Amino acid sequence: MERHDAIVIGAGLNGLVAAAYLARAGLSVLVLDRASAPGGIAAEHEIAPGYRLPRFALGSGGLPPRIAAGLDLPRYGLRFIRAEGGVTCFPDGSYHANYRDGVVHRREIARFSRRDADAFTRYRRDMLRAARGLAPLLAGPARNPAKGLFGGLRARLSLADSIAAIAPGDLRDMIRLWTLPASDFLDAYFESDAVKAHLAAAAMMGSTLGPCTPASASRLVLPWLSESGDASGGAPETLMPFGGPAALVDALTSVILASGGRLRMEAEVTDIRIGDRKVQGVVLANGEEIAAGAVLSGLDVKRSFLSLFQWKDLPEGLVERVGRVRMKGVAAKVNIALDSAPGFPGLPEGCPSLGGGLRLAGSIPAMERAWADWRERMPPRDPPIEVLIPSLLDPSLAPQGGQVLSALVQYVPEALHEGPWSPERRDALGDLVMARLAGVSPGIEKHVVALEVLLPNDVETEIGLTGGDYAYGETTLDQMFANRPFPGMGGAETPLRNFYLCSPSAHPGPLVMGGAGANAASTLLGRLGKAVRT
Repeated sequence: MERHDAIVIGAGLNGLVAAAYLARAGLSVLVLDRASAPGGIAAEHEIAPGYRLPRFALGSGGLPPRIAAGLDLPRYGLRFIRAEGGVTCFPDGSYHANYRDGVVHRREIARFSRRDADAFTRYRRDMLRAARGLAPLLAGPARNPAKGLFGGLRARLSLADSIAAIAPGDLRDMIRLWTLPASDFLDAYFESDAVKAHLAAAAMMGSTLGPCTPASASRLVLPWLSESGDASGGAPETLMPFGGPAALVDALTSVILASGGRLRMEAEVTDIRIGDRKVQGVVLANGEEIAAGAVLSGLDVKRSFLSLFQWKDLPEGLVERVGRVRMKGVAAKVNIALDSAPGFPGLPEGCPSLGGGLRLAGSIPAMERAWADWRERMPPRDPPIEVLIPSLLDPSLAPQGGQVLSALVQYVPEALHEGPWSPERRDALGDLVMARLAGVSPGIEKHVVALEVLLPNDVETEIGLTGGDYAYGETTLDQMFANRPFPGMGGAETPLRNFYLCSPSAHPGPLVMGGAGANAASTLLGRLGKAVRT
């Protein structure tokens, strides 16, 4: 029987990161995926001849420097484009742009409120402070609860010491950030509805929370996690791989192959072999068995346990705990190929912020109504929409003169209150997106070469992501950090020996690109007494 030191199920970005680390550490690694090409939701898709973009993901930002450097990805041709942080367009024709330059950005805010321009300095300081406090928690594996009476006591005392070391003011700010609605949190800094809506719209994308929902303020810090806090004083920048997400996938694949690892596509894993609660290998759809010293799953937590194992082989209570993990589709993807660059007459000519993306959003109350529609499983009426036109910065993604456009439509339920999505409802959602785009780019509909609408159910059917949940599980506080994927099993390790989670269902979730894969590899290598090679 074929045997490897480690098998990675799923060739998504996290699976590839995990496999790359393991292969560079000298392990015999095999990556298996049912798809015909690697990349998962970031896999390249040609919507029309010459028009390339990831079919399901909006795009992909930059890997943390520690991962890019640790895997030596620049050696394999990976380069990143730095862009301004995007622009929000409002229904009344106004806009709010992000700029890295602090002077320019504060001047932008001053168009709405001079007071808010001054307040941004304090807001930026507080967001960077929160991001620096959060970074250590996201940079490594989550700590599982200590076992035994004395182990638990030591863990609690250590936690108490850590909390006591936090300055009272910082602790107060931390509690406010993790408990308040985003709307209340922003009210403490800004007076302009446009400035607050601009910041809230960026934070709420991909969330199952509304801007007026308790604890939604915690999402405001996410755009700042990759910000270095340099002296520029502006908004966070956007990093995109040159060549699109496919370039990142190619670089990771090259690392695996160059280190002796293997990838097998169109190889679907249907079962995991287990004996004495110890994983021993996998079984493919064609009946082939492959043995392994360890198996890492890049699938979501529900698919990993409920689809790959016989439930009778799982520890008592595990099925119920996995079943309680909340996974809900909250976004639809619309891909568009254009035969020319869209014009945006409401923006300054050559606006550099456009390269970082375009948000179509209303006021905070409008966003809250869109969230309420999602909760009621209503077809979206006025959803926030995140738009990326990556070919503006990377012309290689489209034929000469053409452009590719991705739109992520927020607050789209996986099923409607009246039943599954009908073809007519799907078409109506595409028409809604085109109408919203035409509102900021008149005549854009005349330049459409191809258009496709992908609903949460499409993501589940084609990628195998439960509920079409791009986050691999809700990112509310009760499902994060040591509680991810669920309380009692925080991180990559599982109750089954030799079986690890390397998908964003594990810590740190989707907050750090490649972080779950890196943590799973680090955990396994630590078990084997091997250091992560950088």
